[in-house]
Amino acid sequence: MRGVKFLALLIVCLFAAMPAMAANTDARLEMNEGSMALRQGNYNAAVEHLSAAIESGQFGGEAVAAMLISRGQALYHLEQYQPAADDLTAAIESGVINDTLTGIALATRASVYRKMGEWSHAVADFDAAIGLGTVNAKMYFHRGLTLEADGQRARAIADYRRAHDMAPDNDAIREKLLELGEAVD
Repeated sequence: MRGVKFLALLIVCLFAAMPAMAANTDARLEMNEGSMALRQGNYNAAVEHLSAAIESGQFGGEAVAAMLISRGQALYHLEQYQPAADDLTAAIESGVINDTLTGIALATRASVYRKMGEWSHAVADFDAAIGLGTVNAKMYFHRGLTLEADGQRARAIADYRRAHDMAPDNDAIREKLLELGEAVD
């Protein structure tokens, strides 16, 4: 009798849990589809799937913040800059992501601000991302573009030089230095 009661209770629990498990599976599928779409450059699908996953309520903390960063990147590519900035800001301010993810979010938001012509915000985010160790030639090149647009030519050239030191074969960096009358090795 005891085994039958246990089995009956187990079956009731399983039936009660199935909708939640199915919802969780659906949400994970949306998250995975969104990530795959972003990697494949299908930005509209990425936004659609990631939005569904976020709105499902099945995730919290770092998972939501990471999806906000991914959706922010997709929105950036779709030139929907303010919604991208909003997602990235929410992720940064969540307080639940590590320095690596924060650096990625800051660098992406800096690029969004650059596209919006908000030079001081862009420079501040590039500075913060670099301060967290998100350092590569692309980061210095894009901060240089931002500094140059903001009229900070000397600092821009210094960033272009750093970028060139990291990626001496990058044609865009070489061309930018030559355009500014700088000697390139």
